[in-house]
Amino acid sequence: MNPISIYIVEDELLISANLKSQLQQFGYEISGSSIRGESCLEEIAELSRQGKEPEIVLMDIHLRGEMDGIETAKLINDQFNCAIIFLTGQSSKEIYDRSFKIKPFGYLLKPIDMEQTKMTIEIASYQRNLEIENTLYQKDLEALLEKRSQENKDIMAMYQTIVDNSLMGLTIVQNEEFVFANKRTAEIFGYPLDEFLMFGSSGILNLIHPEDQEKLTALSVSRLNGDELLQNTRIRIYTRDKQLKQIETHIKAVQFKGKPALHQTFLDITNFYQT
Repeated sequence: MNPISIYIVEDELLISANLKSQLQQFGYEISGSSIRGESCLEEIAELSRQGKEPEIVLMDIHLRGEMDGIETAKLINDQFNCAIIFLTGQSSKEIYDRSFKIKPFGYLLKPIDMEQTKMTIEIASYQRNLEIENTLYQKDLEALLEKRSQENKDIMAMYQTIVDNSLMGLTIVQNEEFVFANKRTAEIFGYPLDEFLMFGSSGILNLIHPEDQEKLTALSVSRLNGDELLQNTRIRIYTRDKQLKQIETHIKAVQFKGKPALHQTFLDITNFYQT
């Protein structure tokens, strides 16, 4: 297991050197150090390009230069994936209010207690790795969901192609209302699809030849009652323009949205019947 890599930002050279020495004795890897926020950003950027981005940044809040530790830490969070641990000799509310927005992984008060420092570093490293794992897991999950979404879209597109281009009329009837009909069904009856969908069972029954109405009604009732002995039957219908057609129909009991329904198909066999 590779040692935890640490970058130190501390403008007191003696404190910085002492930290580096003691942390190395604990077995940590010191990636570098800086006394300014500006130079710290440049060096971490270079380390990142080399694939050596530090896991932990020990950041003194009070730095000389244009940026203090809090401003520098914000830029590090925006650009890199380092866990920030603040070093401070003060515990004022103002400092904590400003630094909390950075979401640091810990605070160390000066003078530095090395045992506390070691514990804080270990916890920060663990939390950082956990966040990285969660981020990767989330990305993998999002990629999987995107793949499944695309697969579902492909399946729906295939389904829609089949339904829209079927030579057979396909319908679902529930509570004596059409809840679904494909375009072919409407074409067979000679109606626009939106108008056909407005028909209830009684309305469609009026389009059936009077001699076949009782047969179709009995077939629908038997299917709802679970009778599947007769697979299909022939009926005659009248289209919108009063044309008589011979139709082969099949009715099957199904569940639609958890409730009983009838799936009915219509096949126009008029030309075949006439020959």
